[in-house]
Amino acid sequence: MIIDLQVNQGQCTWPELWSVAHAADRAGYNTLWIADHLSGSVMNAPSMPECFATLGALAAATRNIGLGSLVVNAGLRDPAIVANAAATVQEISGGRFILGLGAGASPTSTFASELNAIGADIPATMEQRHKRLEHVLDVLDAMWSNNRDDKFATFPLPQDSIPCILGVNSVALATLAGKRCDGVNIRASHERRGEILRAARDAAGNREFMVSVWDWFDESLLDENSDARKQLASEGVNRLILLMRGVPDAARIEGHPVL
Repeated sequence: MIIDLQVNQGQCTWPELWSVAHAADRAGYNTLWIADHLSGSVMNAPSMPECFATLGALAAATRNIGLGSLVVNAGLRDPAIVANAAATVQEISGGRFILGLGAGASPTSTFASELNAIGADIPATMEQRHKRLEHVLDVLDAMWSNNRDDKFATFPLPQDSIPCILGVNSVALATLAGKRCDGVNIRASHERRGEILRAARDAAGNREFMVSVWDWFDESLLDENSDARKQLASEGVNRLILLMRGVPDAARIEGHPVL
């Protein structure tokens, strides 16, 4: 099982994030993930550095560790901007980027406050939010295709294909992930985790597919023989993303390497 690290970039300075990235690399974590938000308050942080700008800086500052977004809100940017930004990070990183996408907050979610603050449109129904996400996937496919329309001839084209995973909370979105993306992600504590992940795996068929969950950073989860790890493996999980609460601790990360 691949073990990754996620941090809340709003809770640390750039020098701290730089140190964490290098510590995670030395400790054997496969990929470092960061969030995509506008306001620090929705993530218990004093501020919130922009996702792609931060990933670009991390791409330039590191050489080996993978980099990912968990997850880019489909409603925050024009899809073409997502395609351009992701392709740019992929170029700077030398092919180490994974694009995590999500359908975005519902109007009643605690995350809606940052969108309301800027007057962003929040589709009222889950179906509408899923359709918006599908549109983003359509644009990515069109702009990144090797046989793309001539109108995209000088738009950034990733030389290394960019894997895309969907953050999900429903069977419907998990099924979309299995049909159209390279992976799926769900929080480990989700009450319907097994059902939702099974839907994604079934939709993906026999092709290579990332089945990932995120959980809070806990040293016990680094033990592949722990009951929690065995349960995840039995559900087909092949990637575990550990989210460190608060200011990320580089020494703690490096002191607990991935074996």
